[in-house]
Amino acid sequence: MSSERTATATAPHTAGFETGEPGFRAIGIVGGVIVVTLVAILLGVQAYYDSVLEQQIFVKQLEPVSAQLTVLRAREDAQLHSYQYIDRAKGTVRLPIERAMDLLIQEAHAKQK
Repeated sequence: MSSERTATATAPHTAGFETGEPGFRAIGIVGGVIVVTLVAILLGVQAYYDSVLEQQIFVKQLEPVSAQLTVLRAREDAQLHSYQYIDRAKGTVRLPIERAMDLLIQEAHAKQK
């Protein structure tokens, strides 16, 4: 028992701690691999996002227009490009958009003179 005691008493005080230098080369390699992996993941995610975005734009542009939308646009075009009484008693009418723009331009020129 006394021989064990003297062996532990003379042991260095650094027991339990690593005394060697850190492996800078290994740390650099692992860090480099991590950076390259992150860049590859970011580029992959960006490429995937771009392809999905292009696909969705393609689908939306080629998607057939519904019959209700076609009817609505035809009705709006008819209102924009035709004359119509709004209130006959008051003499209020709807003008075609082109005619209304011409009258507005004429009115603006008349005010400038």
